[in-house]
Amino acid sequence: MKRPSLPIDEVLPQLVDAVTAENPVVLKAPPGAGKTTGVPLALSNAMKRDEGQIWVVQPRRLAARSVAEYLARSLNEPIGETIGYHVRLDRKESNSTRVLLMTTGIFLQRMRSDPLLEKTACVILDEFHERSLELDLSLALTHRLRTQLRDDLRLIVMSATLDPQPIADYLGVTSRSLECHGRSFPVETQHHQVDPRARLEQSITPLICGAAQQTDGHVLVFLPGVADIHRVGEALRQTELADERSVVPLHGSLTPKQQDDAVRNDPSAPRKIILSTNIAETSVTVDGVTAVVDSGLSKTPMLDTRLGLTRLQTRPISIASADQRAGRAGRTSAGTCDRMWSTAAHRTRDLYDNPEVSRSDLSSAFLTLATLGEDLEGDFPWFTPPPEHAARAAIGLLTALGAIGDANRITSVGRVMSTLPLHPRVSRFAITASELLGTELAAAGAALMSERDPIDNQDSRWSELSLAEKMQHVVSRPKSMGRNYLNAARQIQRSLERSLTPETSCGAASDTKSTSNHDAVAQALLAAYPDRVVVRRDGDEDRGVMVGRRGVLGLKRIPDLSQDSKLLLCYDVDGNATESRVRGAVSIDESWLPNGSLQKEVSVDFDAKRETVVCRAVEKYADLVLSETPITCEENPETSERLYTEAIGQLEKVYPENARGNSGEFQNVLHRIRLVIEHCLDEPPPFSNVDELCREVCRELCHGRRSFAELRRAAWTDYLIGKVGYEFWEIVQSEAPTHLTLPSGNRARVGYAENRPPWMEARIQECFGWPQTPRILRGNVAVQMHLLGPNRRPQQITEDLESFWKNTYGEIRKELRRRYPKHHWPENPTTAEATHNGLKPREK
Repeated sequence: MKRPSLPIDEVLPQLVDAVTAENPVVLKAPPGAGKTTGVPLALSNAMKRDEGQIWVVQPRRLAARSVAEYLARSLNEPIGETIGYHVRLDRKESNSTRVLLMTTGIFLQRMRSDPLLEKTACVILDEFHERSLELDLSLALTHRLRTQLRDDLRLIVMSATLDPQPIADYLGVTSRSLECHGRSFPVETQHHQVDPRARLEQSITPLICGAAQQTDGHVLVFLPGVADIHRVGEALRQTELADERSVVPLHGSLTPKQQDDAVRNDPSAPRKIILSTNIAETSVTVDGVTAVVDSGLSKTPMLDTRLGLTRLQTRPISIASADQRAGRAGRTSAGTCDRMWSTAAHRTRDLYDNPEVSRSDLSSAFLTLATLGEDLEGDFPWFTPPPEHAARAAIGLLTALGAIGDANRITSVGRVMSTLPLHPRVSRFAITASELLGTELAAAGAALMSERDPIDNQDSRWSELSLAEKMQHVVSRPKSMGRNYLNAARQIQRSLERSLTPETSCGAASDTKSTSNHDAVAQALLAAYPDRVVVRRDGDEDRGVMVGRRGVLGLKRIPDLSQDSKLLLCYDVDGNATESRVRGAVSIDESWLPNGSLQKEVSVDFDAKRETVVCRAVEKYADLVLSETPITCEENPETSERLYTEAIGQLEKVYPENARGNSGEFQNVLHRIRLVIEHCLDEPPPFSNVDELCREVCRELCHGRRSFAELRRAAWTDYLIGKVGYEFWEIVQSEAPTHLTLPSGNRARVGYAENRPPWMEARIQECFGWPQTPRILRGNVAVQMHLLGPNRRPQQITEDLESFWKNTYGEIRKELRRRYPKHHWPENPTTAEATHNGLKPREK
């Protein structure tokens, strides 16, 4: 049949010229311009058949298959001849196939088996604006191949919304950038404010009914997921529209026939309300649509910390996606678009979708790179480089799964994992389960972990079954499962049977007959989730600690989980809370842990109550303590460092004690040193500062000691003197003396403390003959005199002894002379004879 004229026809001659000249091309064309159907046929006509196939890579299965069928019909040929397709679980291709449409997953799978793409002449990456991780990886691998090994390989990148220039710059100076402006009819767009607390079906059903009443064409409704389609469909069937219009679902889980029925426009059939995921946003054309109702939401691939897998999460779409959806109403005539969000909310949305490479788990992509021999830590030519932390996490996970080994090279197990259409974790589970239980049960378990639940939670008993019981149920009663699930399980089983050989065995068990199904499944889960091992908390059956010191709870609610088991594997964990809730777990045995994964070491800790270092012999898996036994601490650098770490933060507690049980004597020395530095030195001392000296002394004294009590008995002053040096210490002894000789001949102790002047206590009679206050520190500091009466109680505190004798002594003398008549109370204290006991001097 003759193809109608399309906007893409205007740029096809330029595109064909550039491609035949082996220049990479970036084409921007809006939905409906005909790029997906026009470009492959134009190239097929322009290029020689013996050059190779033209591959059109699509993000979605439905798009790849439906476009292939459309192109085959346009050539009046059956699918599989000139035009073919290859998607998961479905392939139509022959030796005569010239144009082959495929999904990104199939493209990467084919590149792994044929890294040079020897039978391929041109690769067309369609819908690149979706920026899926697989699309980004496909672009980078194709660009590297054509620039390093195959300069004859043609490359076209097609997008509906992205600015083509950055992609053209990435592809090099020889690239061509083309743009087709398309053709569409006007679309009237309306925004609606809805109650954010209302359920989706409650908010959007009135909008759908209103749109259906205003148009004679089909109504295309964009919803985030399959469950939402079911709920909205049920709500619509309760309205009057159920008799007038056919409510049709459209999503990737439907059979090919169901998808074809949804997109086919039969003028004789009733008008349709098509409830679709974003599968209808691009590539797939639904003829006859004149109204769009948009929820503004989509399921976006995000790393799910619960399962360690990439899962779909509901998020707002970008403005570019919203415009594409609206444009579906203006393909054949003027249309309308009702948006379930306000104009103000629209302005807050992202302009474009964020690349999946910046927000997703990279382990599958890095497994592909390892299979192709790429340096995982090298300079790979990503269009948008992934975050470094995500790259490190992917390499760490692949190492833990045994997929890569030394120098990040692919292992034999990793090669088998790369052939399975599964996430690396699920692939590792399937391989181990195959060795223990056979490929049929292993495939059933892998499909349960990666596909939508086949029972759809309609049977409450299903949710109470363990994973091992569900696997057995699937194998024994396959007719109770959905077709998509069974097809996925069968494909996984076929892949396992093709790939598994004795050389790729991971040594899961030597005697599978002695292993129960539950134990075998637990061992397979451990192989897939080595980072999810949990130790139950002592005295609490419901809580545990996971590798990474993450708390988990809800263990008592897990079906078939032994309450006596201390060691568990939690493969499904809610990652949103500080203490995460467990949704799926199995009991495991310590003997199942990977060889070499257990570490035995001595744990050095500090008992704050006893103020001592304590040591334990610890057995660990990663950072998870499996067992610990108290042992005697040896004198070694680790124990000394642990004691120092605790002591340095509370030095006053470990300073040496005097006879009265306090550490004032050593602090007295410290203050004397500080005063000498402040008042007696013209140049800096031969050391940094006093605080640093104390830390150095503490570190040295911690050698060979294990407690604060031992530190308090250590020779702190001797070590400190050694640090300041003998010459400096002589200055301290001279200028900041510990005692001064009184006029009576007695020696009085000089006190030193922080935030107060040096002081000295003496009876008044011992100071007679001292006209002025004694001074120290090269005469720069007066000693504060605490003058005592005969009862040793202070009568005056002064730093001006001369003033005291002149102004205050007389009054004090009268009172004390009356109370202590036997003591010496001369009228002129500055010339009187001092007495050592305070009594009157003996007559000579």
